[in-house]
Amino acid sequence: MRSPSSASIGIGNPAHKPRSTALLRRLSTFLLALTMWSSAVAPTAVAASRPSDAVDGVRISELGPIGEATPDVDMRAGVLMDGEGRVLWSRQPDARRAMASLTKIMTAVIALESSSLTETVDVTAAALRVGESTSFLRGGDRLTMEDMLEALLVKSGNDAAQAVAIHVAGSSDAFVDRMNVKASSLGLSDTHFTNAHGLDAPGHKTSARDLAVLSRYAMSKPAFRSIVGMKQVTIGKGKRKETLPNTNVLINNYQGVTGIKTGYTSNAGYSVVGSAERNDISLYAVVLGTKTESSRFRDARELLDWGFAHYRPQSLATSGSILAEAPVSDYLDVTVPAIVAADATVPVLDLNGPITRSVTVAPVKAPVVAGQSVGVATFTQAGRQIASIPLVAKNDVRKPNPLHRIWIGIVRVWRAVFN
Repeated sequence: MRSPSSASIGIGNPAHKPRSTALLRRLSTFLLALTMWSSAVAPTAVAASRPSDAVDGVRISELGPIGEATPDVDMRAGVLMDGEGRVLWSRQPDARRAMASLTKIMTAVIALESSSLTETVDVTAAALRVGESTSFLRGGDRLTMEDMLEALLVKSGNDAAQAVAIHVAGSSDAFVDRMNVKASSLGLSDTHFTNAHGLDAPGHKTSARDLAVLSRYAMSKPAFRSIVGMKQVTIGKGKRKETLPNTNVLINNYQGVTGIKTGYTSNAGYSVVGSAERNDISLYAVVLGTKTESSRFRDARELLDWGFAHYRPQSLATSGSILAEAPVSDYLDVTVPAIVAADATVPVLDLNGPITRSVTVAPVKAPVVAGQSVGVATFTQAGRQIASIPLVAKNDVRKPNPLHRIWIGIVRVWRAVFN
């Protein structure tokens, strides 16, 4: 929401001084990025883990020595979630808190699902009365929906959020109703919206877990994903054209970063949802309620670093490897090799300890065809199943001919009598 340490002059401002304004913006962004970089390379005070913090759903107080390898963060609440929705780390994940401009993630989702990027949005006087963080729109401005989404997601403009809400639903209240219906459909049980911009208001709450779920959903939309990954955007045209920097300084300053959104109000504190991808691993770091602007980015980076260090792809089995022998019931002492059907690589959290494998095969009846299912290999870690891999027959096995079947029958009778 508000960003006390940033200054910018925008569209239509009478005191517009292009050169000095651009310089101030660049300097502000540079100083924030420098602060974040400095915290990455310089020693920092250790933020003690809290007993209620959890790794993969297990409280740190129950983890023993593993608990010492947890992220060094100061936030009041947060989660680290992977691209499949697994919560790798959490602190007060379901505590209801003010969400500030992280609200605009849902605002953008509703807009994208209710309109096209090319349609024109009229900025009304009602949209300008919100105040606080703005993208410096003026009454009578007419911008594309794409421009408006860039203004509300990148610059975090409350005026843009309100203009979008009025355009899409006819009124702010009607738009908020849509936000809450969508929250319910996504299972966001700790979330309730009362406005489209995120300023503090009674009942306007969410949780770190809900924000991670919402962020994953929003990032599945190409337009949203593209916008939140931009370092800066240019909205409008002609004399009303303005270049706006992204309030999220993780962009272009963290390896693999993909987004997403910052927020600030006095009740919410400084917050950010940061996302990144490396080696086919997607992570979402939700940081709620830090004391300073730079510390929210430090905490987000710390969570992401921790995630990429401890949660990595691991090969469990390679295609064609033999894991067992499946008995062929029509024969005596004949088996068919049970092989892995396809390469199996899954993300593994190394702090959960070693991985164990169990193989189950069942007798198969001839004829057996290569590639036919004959069993399954199950991999578990810390009591949790992490993968189940089909096993198939390596080769064909013909059905025995009549004389062979007679011989097999005689041998089986013999064994039954004398064994």
